[in-house]
Amino acid sequence: MRTLASSLKSSLYFCLTVFAFSVFLWLLEDMVGEGAPDIPINLPVSSLMAFFPLITACIFAYGKEKGKGIRNLFKRLIDFSSIRRKVWYLPALLLMPAVLLASYLFMSLTNYPLPKPDLHLSMIPVLFAVFFIGAVGEEAGWMTFVIDPLQQRWSALTTGIVCGAVWAIWHIVPWIQAGHDASWIVWHGLVTVFLRIVIVWIYNNTGQSVLMAILFHASANVGFFLFPNYGSHYDPMVTGIILAAIVGIIVFLWGFRTLSAYRYVSH
Repeated sequence: MRTLASSLKSSLYFCLTVFAFSVFLWLLEDMVGEGAPDIPINLPVSSLMAFFPLITACIFAYGKEKGKGIRNLFKRLIDFSSIRRKVWYLPALLLMPAVLLASYLFMSLTNYPLPKPDLHLSMIPVLFAVFFIGAVGEEAGWMTFVIDPLQQRWSALTTGIVCGAVWAIWHIVPWIQAGHDASWIVWHGLVTVFLRIVIVWIYNNTGQSVLMAILFHASANVGFFLFPNYGSHYDPMVTGIILAAIVGIIVFLWGFRTLSAYRYVSH
C-alpha cells in the first residue's frame, strides 16, 4: 500500500514539475509577443513545452535509479518486442486520420464553409517526423510516470480520463496563445481526453508499448494539421462527437477496467 501511495504521489509531483517548467514558456510567449520566432503551422513558442515531460521523466528516472533509470526509460521508447499483435499498427497510424476524414466529410455534407483541400503530400513525412519527435517528448513522460502508476490503482478508463484532463489543462495556455476562443478550447479539451483514452486502449493492447502511444500521438497531430489546410477549419465539436462514439465502442467491446484483451502488467 505504501509503495502504491508513493507511486501515485510521484505521479502528482511529475505533473506539477511539468507544469512548473511550462510556466516559463507560457510567460516567454507573452513577453516576446510579436517578436517571437516564427514556428511553422501557426504554433506558439509555448508549444515547445512538448519536451518537458521527457525532461522531467529523465530527472525522475535518474533520481530513482541513476543512469540505469534513464537507460530503461529510453529503452522503452524503442521497444518493439512488447508489441504482441502487429495489427495494432493500423489504429495507431490510421485511426485519427480516418476520424478527421469522417469529420471533414460530415462538415462538407452539412455545408460548412470549407476551403478546397490543399494537401501537400510531400509534406506528410516531414510533418510526421516533426510530430514524432514532439510525441516522444510527451509520451515518454505521460505513459511511464502517469499512466502506469494510475493503472495500478484505477481502471484503464478512469486513468485515461484523469491523465487526459491533466493533458488538456496543460494545453489551455498554448491554445489561448494560438488565438482559439473559449468554445474551441472546451471542445478540443474533450477531444484531448478522448484521445488519451484511445492511447491507453492501444497501449494496453500492445504490451504497454510506449512506441505505439508515440505513433498514435504523431499520427493524430499530422491529421489535425492537414484538416483541410494546416488545421484552418478543424471543428473540435464534430471531431469530439465522432471520438465519443469510438470511445463508447471501445469501452463496450474491451471493458472499462483494462480496455484490453490482455491482463494489465505493470513495468
